[in-house]
Amino acid sequence: MKKISEYLKTTRKELNDKNASPMERKLALLTVPYLKYLDLSQIDFWEENYSDDIELLFNLYVVQGVHHKGLRRVIWNKNDLNYYYHDPFSLKNKSKKKKLRLKRFMSSTARSIIFIFILAILLSVMLWILSSSIGSAIFSYAFGTMIGINLIFYGLILYRNHIVIDTTEKIINQYPDLIKGLDLEEQK
Repeated sequence: MKKISEYLKTTRKELNDKNASPMERKLALLTVPYLKYLDLSQIDFWEENYSDDIELLFNLYVVQGVHHKGLRRVIWNKNDLNYYYHDPFSLKNKSKKKKLRLKRFMSSTARSIIFIFILAILLSVMLWILSSSIGSAIFSYAFGTMIGINLIFYGLILYRNHIVIDTTEKIINQYPDLIKGLDLEEQK
């Protein structure tokens, strides 16, 4: 990312020195592999308001979850040109008191962790029952393999979610008014 960021800085400096048109600037941004997935209206919005902060553009790419939609925390609305906070793991309760109580019990990753953990336990118990009833060593090996595979997937999901959460917090700390729909008092 640092190399891409440096490339963008030098390219944008060259374009500014040439007094390039806004379309040429957009095309320079769209040549970057990560940024071509962003909507053109997002790039326009960034260009008008935050064009000095190239890192923000990459952070917005990460928190929108272009390659990990299930973990996205921010959604771009083309109609009103705003970013909105979105927590895919939150429970949609109408009772605010109930929601806060559930939030204390379940963190943002708790639902995915609980699902994977229950799935791993069910598969492990099923394989253990099959291996004890049939007496085959194949089920015993499968039992160990399934636990290992589940732990690997669990670790990957937690790692990706951690990156998205950290990047979202970084954007919120740097630009508190950029992301709408986030009640910071409720988050604490």
